Amino acid sequence: MHSTALMTAVWEETGQRSPHHLQSPQSLSLQQSPAAPRGPGDLKLAYRPSPCDGVVLVQREGQWGHVCNQEWTQNEASVVCRQLGCGDAVGAPKYVPLPGEMVSPWLHNVSCTGKESSLWECSLGAWTQSKCPHQWVVVALCKNGTFREIRLVKGRSPCAGLPEIRNVNGVDRLCGLHEEEATVFCQELKCGPALQASREGVGVVGKYMTCRGTEKTIRNCRLNNNLRSGCDFQQDAEVVCAGHIEARLVGGEHPCAGRLEVRHGLTWGTVCDSDLDQATAHVVCRELQCGVAVSTPSGTHFGRGSGLMWTEAFRCAGNESLLFHCPRGPGHQCGHGQDAGLRCSEFRLVNGSSSCEGRLELQVQGAWKPLCAAHWDLPDATVLCHQLNCGNAVATPQGGHFGDGDAPIWPDVFHCVGTEPYLWNCPVSTLGARACALGNAAAVVCSGLPSAVRLREGQSRCDGRVEVSLDGVWGRVLDSAWDLHGAGVVCRQLGCGEAERAYDAPAPPREVVPVGLSRARCLGTETRLTQCNVSESLLVPAGASRDAGVVCSGSLRVRLAAGPGRCAGRVEVLHGGVWGTVCDDGWDLRDAHVVCRQLGCGPALSAPGAAHFGPGAGRIWMDELGCGGHEAALWQCLSKAWGRHDCGHKEDAGAFCSESVALRLRGGTHHCAGWLDVFYNGTWGAVCSNALKDTSLSIICKQLGCGEQGWLENRPVQAAGLGISWVDNVECRGLRNSTLWQCPSAPWNPRSCAHGEEVWITCTEEGALRVLGGSDGCSGRVELWHAGSWGTVCDDSWDLADAEVVCRQLGCGQAMGALAGAAFGPGSGPVWLDEVGCRGSEATLWSCPAERWGRGDCAHKEDAGVRCSRSRMSGSLPSEGVYEDIGAIPMEEKDEGPGGPRDLVLEEEYDDAQEPEQDPEEEGAEEVVPLSSVGVHLCALASLALFLLFRSYVQSSALASAYI
Repeated sequence: MHSTALMTAVWEETGQRSPHHLQSPQSLSLQQSPAAPRGPGDLKLAYRPSPCDGVVLVQREGQWGHVCNQEWTQNEASVVCRQLGCGDAVGAPKYVPLPGEMVSPWLHNVSCTGKESSLWECSLGAWTQSKCPHQWVVVALCKNGTFREIRLVKGRSPCAGLPEIRNVNGVDRLCGLHEEEATVFCQELKCGPALQASREGVGVVGKYMTCRGTEKTIRNCRLNNNLRSGCDFQQDAEVVCAGHIEARLVGGEHPCAGRLEVRHGLTWGTVCDSDLDQATAHVVCRELQCGVAVSTPSGTHFGRGSGLMWTEAFRCAGNESLLFHCPRGPGHQCGHGQDAGLRCSEFRLVNGSSSCEGRLELQVQGAWKPLCAAHWDLPDATVLCHQLNCGNAVATPQGGHFGDGDAPIWPDVFHCVGTEPYLWNCPVSTLGARACALGNAAAVVCSGLPSAVRLREGQSRCDGRVEVSLDGVWGRVLDSAWDLHGAGVVCRQLGCGEAERAYDAPAPPREVVPVGLSRARCLGTETRLTQCNVSESLLVPAGASRDAGVVCSGSLRVRLAAGPGRCAGRVEVLHGGVWGTVCDDGWDLRDAHVVCRQLGCGPALSAPGAAHFGPGAGRIWMDELGCGGHEAALWQCLSKAWGRHDCGHKEDAGAFCSESVALRLRGGTHHCAGWLDVFYNGTWGAVCSNALKDTSLSIICKQLGCGEQGWLENRPVQAAGLGISWVDNVECRGLRNSTLWQCPSAPWNPRSCAHGEEVWITCTEEGALRVLGGSDGCSGRVELWHAGSWGTVCDDSWDLADAEVVCRQLGCGQAMGALAGAAFGPGSGPVWLDEVGCRGSEATLWSCPAERWGRGDCAHKEDAGVRCSRSRMSGSLPSEGVYEDIGAIPMEEKDEGPGGPRDLVLEEEYDDAQEPEQDPEEEGAEEVVPLSSVGVHLCALASLALFLLFRSYVQSSALASAYI
């Protein structure tokens, strides 16, 4: 944005009505009727699917030829249309053949008044085959033809997006629009002049039409050779008109919170907080697919904006689908110190005494439905309470505590750690889940904001940097006078047990989180941190450059790492804020059962040892485990004391659980077509075609890295051939960052499909992503499939947030490096993306802000690359699958070492398993002996068979992971 001395500006359209007066796009929603009988081939319209629009051809003496007119108007076209029984003309364009294409002129210089019933009643020029300029070949578009409506699609308002002409038989995507064509398009839609037409460099061959810019309708522009077959070029032709309006939220902790900014045309500006009412806030949240407005923080809560500010206020009723549709009126004058902020949520708490307690409901496609309480726990509730700005989770009462409501209960199961900023950042599993029992709706009680505390940048909800809420604003707690007494108060206030450690945590940038308490000196008997001897001074004491940090006894966690997904991998335990592994001495299926059940991953199928999923690094926390199989947590089992072992990491234990799921397309000629299979309970099985709609197909194709669209195909049933079909009635809901695992369906059943119901899917591949030049499929030069070819990404502005999106889209875990300068060698072909600006939470790379496709200024010596935390094993194509992973947005590992946080270090040889070394536990600790175990009868041969099956499966598979 250009610098300006003006702090505010009113955006208006010169000579145009304000956007709140804009009418619906002009539409030709007409009934199609068959053409009337014609004479012996004397007149027809050619080159289109319908006989009621196309190039005008006449026949004489058994020979067809073009009509050649220098002046061709609606009058002549209407006569042609009426003669053919096609109604009146809606367009009278010219046709521009390809250079070198033969033109066969026959009739010249026809002139009609428009009242004639036949072309032959008009004034006819010469019947001759003399030369005719290409641009004089004429076209008629009739009322009853295929041409129906023009529109801009996939934009955030009717005045921005990809231009299309909707026909009876489908849609023609317009490629190669120049400024003149975009101008006519925008004017016809009553959207003001065109501000952007992204294919100025496309020549006439790649264009669908040619306009002068003065036509009143796109129908009167000259149609090019692509009139015959539509646009075969997968070239974006995004148009932005002056009347375009859209909203965004900037500077928040998740995509549905932040400073409100509104775009008018091509320019972004902020909104005065006094001009944002609740109705407008709800419309913004709805437009962003973020549910409803939770709060509207004022001032600089999400940081100060820059540039222009709106001096008009939106007057929304609250039921509009887009901010574009809201009327506008005079607003307040303000500076950036009064920028409006907004928090939205697709989740809410209802039927409680306040908005911070009640029955949990999720909004899907405008409808609110409760969530099931079956697997809802305190870490899930912690994330929700933070998301709703309601402090901390106090309790998760039994199902139905706040009533069940009238709507069916969603069966979604969240697997939160408690550190995620937003519930959709947690892994979610819905596919195959059984219906929730009546009377079992999830309930949550949050603490509310007054005097609340929370822990940030930790590995669980019970460790991390301390923040306190004062007057509804979260602030830092500095490390001045911080000790174990204060840490104990925080741990008890959060319901996290006792304090194990108080430490100095790295401070966040001051402009992101202000200082809340500059000192907190506690006796250890207080129930809330604010009851301690505290100072709310915003001045930072000398030497207090870091924040207070705690590790509580409730921070114990277990995870499965370095495997194909969340439910298979190397067993790792978080103890004292540090991750470590488990030794395989004594490790068996009963131990693995405890881990799998603790993670909500079903029963264990095998318990591999000997570092089957690769050796870990750092501490080895547990050895000689002796679980009975019934324990609720791994640390309740018999074992040696924490940190006491005689093992190396080559003996790290692993687990493979029944809920480990994967997705693949099998049997196609390329990786984006084939029979759709899911991996569940250790076995591949088919998916049934019942209820599969476009939304589900789009989600599946995106999850497989095969573009954004797909379709079903009929194939010989005998080729399906697995014998097992796992899931039926898949009905995806189009949620944010959805995967197949979040789609409701019938329960898992190995005989789900009837004969012939197995589904074959073919995806478009447009937008497919890959990395090349690295040692595996999870590191290398980033390449995208677009417009029929692979191309690279420029390294301008390339950082770890961009790499995070790539790694997640590839199913390769966290981004460990964002490499520049063609680190994996220069690519070839187009450089598709430049100036990529991801936030890290986007589902796909092409969802991130960037320069328009192919419009960068880079050479291949600037190709961007990534290095992800996981790698894909090599194997045969038929066994490849896309797996769920540990989390939708992996959280940072805690790093108190001198290297700083992970996202500030891009190391070539980074090992994702490494953890900072901590002081060892006190030597000589006695072995812990918990309650005696109860034996579990297990079939040794069956366990061995499952283990061998899994080992051979992994070794023969090319595993690719995708976050759920």
